[in-house]
Formats: sequence, structure tokens, C-alpha cells
Amino acid sequence: MTQSKDMKSYLVKFAGTLIGALVLIVLMGYLYFFVIRKESEETKKMNVFLAIKEEQINEIILKYPFKTVSCQKDGGGWFVLKDSKRFKADDKVIRSMIENIATMKIEKVASDTITDLSGFGIGSQEAEVIAKTPDSEYRILIGGESPVGSGRYVRIDNESKILLVSRGSVWEFLGKSANDLRDKQVLSLNEDEIKRIKFKWRGSSFLVERKNDNWIGKDIPDYIDFDQSRVWAILRTFVNLKIDNFEDDEPNNPTAYGLDKPIAEIDLFQDGKPVRVSFGNKKESGDYYVKLGSDNSVYSVSEFVLRQIPESVNDIRMRRIMKLDTEKASGVEINRGDNKISILKEGNKWKLGGDNSKKVDESKVGELIADIGSIEVEEFIGDNPNDLSPYGLDKPEIELAILESDKKRTVFFGKIEKDKVYVKFADGKSVYLVGDNIISKIPSSSEELIKK
Repeated sequence: MTQSKDMKSYLVKFAGTLIGALVLIVLMGYLYFFVIRKESEETKKMNVFLAIKEEQINEIILKYPFKTVSCQKDGGGWFVLKDSKRFKADDKVIRSMIENIATMKIEKVASDTITDLSGFGIGSQEAEVIAKTPDSEYRILIGGESPVGSGRYVRIDNESKILLVSRGSVWEFLGKSANDLRDKQVLSLNEDEIKRIKFKWRGSSFLVERKNDNWIGKDIPDYIDFDQSRVWAILRTFVNLKIDNFEDDEPNNPTAYGLDKPIAEIDLFQDGKPVRVSFGNKKESGDYYVKLGSDNSVYSVSEFVLRQIPESVNDIRMRRIMKLDTEKASGVEINRGDNKISILKEGNKWKLGGDNSKKVDESKVGELIADIGSIEVEEFIGDNPNDLSPYGLDKPEIELAILESDKKRTVFFGKIEKDKVYVKFADGKSVYLVGDNIISKIPSSSEELIKK
């Protein structure tokens, strides 16, 4: 009986202890999940710098083991300091760096106390970033990568903590040179203010002028029409030009770059003053060395930029010989040997000239006009030649006229040579070569245009 009472007393005490233990476990769980874990999550979402304001940052210094890169804000613009000189910085790059500094977030507190910096790559950090405002200075020591995930270890100012931040928030601070931060748009041009462009390629040069938003040639015959879209594209290439690389800010020997005797030059006249770009030798990479006006610095640009400069007037001439609108065309006349074809538009219908009994296949007429309108020059042969017989244009094989309202434009087709045919407008001065496939598309008789 006594033993039973002792057992009962023991069980009561054990139950009390068990309940107490369970309560403790619940409390610890609550503390972890709702307090400690919450604080950890809040820390994780916290910015590295709480007080920094982007607009107040006026200096950024990047320190590497063997060099230092400095950027300073002055008068609303950013500049890169290099060899005791200031160069305009790329504002977009600087803004991105400032935003990353101000919004960098803590992914995790890797260590609350510093014991061994080498374990985090901080002791031999890859970079130190210093951001300055008028009142404060903020430092970030960038260490190694986390073995798990995609983070980087950093130490902020002189704090004892080691933080883990995302790799993306610090990657643009690594391995930068002064040139990486410089503004690569080295020309200051306003498209609206450029009224003349001079092109020079080796020994030849010519000038184009802007009149009522059209480009015309200076001392170039009026009958030579320029491809306006081509000239505008050239201009915009240089207005928006960005160099590929800064080669040499103080070249001792311009001859080494081929800039003493440029292979090509372009002068863009802004407010009457020329802004010159000169092209020198080709690099092994395929880029070309360039210099700008009286600036001694040597840069490099892609071959694409060089190829925008026309070698001759012919490179920017209109290549489509005739612009046609099927809806506006009112007639087609073809003289091909002994066959003469005349098709006239009456109202909205095409009629065979002199014979209304036959129905014209209007789709074929539309295709013919479209084919004539799509002819493009493959080669400019000559302007105002004295003798047309070498081209077979003194007695053309085909004469084709397109009537459009009150205009009539006649094209002569001459000899065929090597898959090309000589052509010339009846009232024009220039002789061209075009693809001879157009010959097969011009009907030999009116029967080819009759609806079957």
C-alpha cells in the first residue's frame, strides 16, 4: 500500500516536470519562430546602409590591390580622375554604381565577430568601395564568394560583422579601370545644327549640304539624286557615336596608329565649325584607330563605323531608279522590236489600247508596274556619256514608258552583259547596270497581259 502511494506521488511529480518541459519547448519554439527568426528575416531585408542618400553621394573611390580609381561629381556631372587629368564619366554607369551602394541589402549575417578574415576573403579583399557625401564616408570591403549560393562576403566600415550580399550588387565594382567608367560618347553633336558634311576617302572628297531637310551635293550635278535615308543614317551614326576603347591619351607617335595619313575622314559642320573624325590603321581585333579633330587622344571604333563613310558620290546615290505607285499609274507603253503595247487606265479598269474586246489581266499589269518600280542600280556606269552605242542605248532593245497623272517616264534597255543590262532614262544623263531578270518580266506582246 505504501509502495503504491510512493509510485503515485512519483508520477504526479514527473507529470509536473514533463508539463514544465513541454511549456519550455513551446516557449522556445515561439521565441525562435516569432522573435529570433522574425528579427533574422528583418535583418536579411535590411539595407547595408540605412542613412545613405543617393543624391548626396559626390565621390566614389574604387581601391584594388594594384590601383585606385576615383570619380568625382562637379557641377552636376561626374568625372573620372586619371593621370592627374579629368575625363567625363559615363553617367549611366555611375548612377548604377550609386544605386547599388544605396540599395545593397543584407542576405545574411555570416559572422557576428571577426576571428579569421581570410576565411571570408576579406583579408585580401578584391576591392574596397568608398562612397563619400559632404558629411560622411561609407566603406565596403568586398571579399570572396560564398561556397553555397550566389553571394559575396563584405565588411562594412569598421564593423565586426561579416555580411553576405548578393553577387549582383557588387559585381560592377570588381576589376574596373578608369577607362571602364569614362563616357564613350566622345563627340558632342546636335543633329539639328549640322548643315554640311564632308566625306574624304584617300585621295577623293565631296561635300553635301542640307537644304529644307534634304541633302544635296555641293558642286555635284543636279541630276544626281542622293539616297536621303542613307545620308541621314550616316549622320546619326556619328551623332550617336560611341567608341569601343580608349587607346592612348598622350600618343608620342601618331604614325604608329596611321593617323598622320588617315585613310578616311568625315567633317560634320556644326554651327559652321567642322568636327572631324579621322580613321587610321586597322587593329588585329578588326577595329580602327580614330582621333577627333585637334584632340591628340587615340580611340578605336568598329569597322562598321568606317564603312559608313562613302568612298565616292555613287555610294550614297539613289539605287532605285523609279518610285512607282500602282494606284497612281495611268498607263504603260512598251516598244519591243516590232511589237508595241499600250495599256491605259479608264476609271478603275485597265484597257488594252485600241482594242476593248479583250479583257486585261489587271493583276499582271500591277505586277509589271511593281517590278519596274523595284529595279535597283547594281552599278553606276557613267554620267552624261558622249556615246551611247557601247551600251546599246543609241538604239535600245526595249523602250518602256510609265504614265502617271501628267508625267511620262521612259526607260531604255540596252545591251545585256554578264547577267546585267544597261539602262537609261530617255530624259536622263546617267547610264546604269541593273539585273537582267527584269527583261523576262517585260511582255513581248499584248497577249501576255490578256486574261485567259
